[in-house]
Amino acid sequence: MAGMTQAPAPASTPRFSAVRALSWGRWLPVLAVAAYVIIPLICSIAFAVFPGGSFSLDAFHVLGSDAKLSSAIVRTLLITAVTIAVLIAALVPAVVAVHLWAPRLRTVLEILCTLPLVVPPIALVAGVVAILRWGAQQGRGSTPNAISQFLQNQDLPLILVGTYVVLCLPFTFRSIDAGLRTIPLKAIVEGSQVLGSSMWGTIWRVVLPNMRGSILFSVFFATALCFGEFTIAATLSQQTVPVWLYTVSSTQFRSSIAIAVLLNLITWALMLIATFATAKANRTRD
Repeated sequence: MAGMTQAPAPASTPRFSAVRALSWGRWLPVLAVAAYVIIPLICSIAFAVFPGGSFSLDAFHVLGSDAKLSSAIVRTLLITAVTIAVLIAALVPAVVAVHLWAPRLRTVLEILCTLPLVVPPIALVAGVVAILRWGAQQGRGSTPNAISQFLQNQDLPLILVGTYVVLCLPFTFRSIDAGLRTIPLKAIVEGSQVLGSSMWGTIWRVVLPNMRGSILFSVFFATALCFGEFTIAATLSQQTVPVWLYTVSSTQFRSSIAIAVLLNLITWALMLIATFATAKANRTRD
């Protein structure tokens, strides 16, 4: 027994350190993206509220004093509300119908809804402008001219509503389609109709409450897009909030940065609310 030598303790293998390094390495892209987003935002906030090194909220005085900003906010809110209503009213029944009665057409609907992803917004608005110009060239009193003027109404530019609906289609379709895949849609619809409910009543009272997470995500995404899109609104000469920011930046640059930061924070808050609401809805349904 005395001659027996005690086995040396196993040396720490490099495998543990490699696994640890790999686990830390997974966070590097997340940290890089976070820095890419947060650092410019912090710099913008500092520029807006610390003019000359002292804290001040003077950059936000335009919120109550600029009538053009108030008009742009009201116009953008109207565009957002109509865009959301058209999206939900058109896409939810279409996706429900495909899931229930024509599952083979789901691929066709998916391709149609994702087409805006491969069309640059500037190309889309170029086509819209060409159509509007053709309508205006038909002369006063003609139907195309009247339609062109109606779509470009400054109080509620429906041409922007239609364009934003197209831009939201890929993400809204994905969200609604994923929400319908997580519920027993056929069983719910058949049970509701057996109890005497109509198809529209079933969609309103049964289907929509079961996919409120997807609906909320679609609503918040459409809101963020309507308050953040600039290219199409500027090209069509519509005074939305982003266009107002660009216009006022030449005379009140600090105020434009302050309002842009405020909109950015609201957008992030909406997306976080949508994410948490979707997760909570899924847990409640489970």
